[in-house]
Amino acid sequence: MQIHQFRMQFSPEQDRIIFSMNTLERDAFRFYFTRRFVRLLWPVLLQLLEEDYQRREPEKSHMADVMLDFEQEKVVSKADFQKKYEEDNTRFPLGEEALLLSRIQVRKGPDGNILCLLPGKGKGIEVPANPRFLYTFCKLMEDTVAKAQWDLTLERPQQNPAIQPTGVTVH
Repeated sequence: MQIHQFRMQFSPEQDRIIFSMNTLERDAFRFYFTRRFVRLLWPVLLQLLEEDYQRREPEKSHMADVMLDFEQEKVVSKADFQKKYEEDNTRFPLGEEALLLSRIQVRKGPDGNILCLLPGKGKGIEVPANPRFLYTFCKLMEDTVAKAQWDLTLERPQQNPAIQPTGVTVH
């Protein structure tokens, strides 16, 4: 499955985020994210980003927090958030109704981690946990959670403050 587009929208009536995704093969998927699910998913996303960076740049793994911010800016700046989400001529393998997600799994694939988003019962989706997907997904989630006014802060790991050697005065 190759992802073509995805989007997140807040539904005030349901107090849920609707995550829609379509593929180059013209398959479309719709899922609901609750506050609880977002709270569970966010640290998993951050962990996947960090693991991927450490795998790609093992000699710089101590700088992961700083470098992840730079990478996100680079990836997100290339994303087209203005393009209309396409739903024409699509198939819905899991049905047209959005599924309520409640489980998260991560498994190893040949090219890295795979993020599995699953309902309580039945099938969900598996997406490659690559930086291009994850950074854009995180940005959309941050923006949508802010619009939802859920009083939910999606925090990133803080960088370690610079440690000053003992006996040095900084003016």
